[in-house]
Amino acid sequence: MNTVVVGTQWGDEGKGRVIDFLSREVDAIVRFQGGSNAGHTVVVDGEIFVFHLVPSGILHPGKSCIIGNGAVVDPAGLLAEIEALQRRNIDLKGLRLSSSAHIVMPYHKEIEKIEEKQRGKKKIGTTKKGVGPAYTDKIARRGIRVGDLLNEKVLAEKLEV
Repeated sequence: MNTVVVGTQWGDEGKGRVIDFLSREVDAIVRFQGGSNAGHTVVVDGEIFVFHLVPSGILHPGKSCIIGNGAVVDPAGLLAEIEALQRRNIDLKGLRLSSSAHIVMPYHKEIEKIEEKQRGKKKIGTTKKGVGPAYTDKIARRGIRVGDLLNEKVLAEKLEV
């Protein structure tokens, strides 16, 4: 059986709490889309954990936690989150990252800052984490994927465009 939790509002719906509860009874937790622009907080035994990219199911030993190909990943943010979990002795053996997930590049963050500033009074209140521009590149089929980082030729070609 599969269970899917999808937010239909603009965040703060309690998805993290629901996922944490359901994670106890499943084998795999998949973050199928999204970026580090949002987060969710989980409290386990009085200890507070804040997640932006890593599925919160990682707190339950023996679970596969997958960041899927629909996600956009800020490498620095992901590494910081992983390091914070490691400092708290959280077992990360089950964590997987799709090679097809797109990368939030530093220029995505700059683009988002510039676009937000240009909107003036009509700004939309972005988090300026580059998620929107990364998805724009994904949709336009010019984005850089995790797997591209392992192929110097492909990466160089994509960066030239």
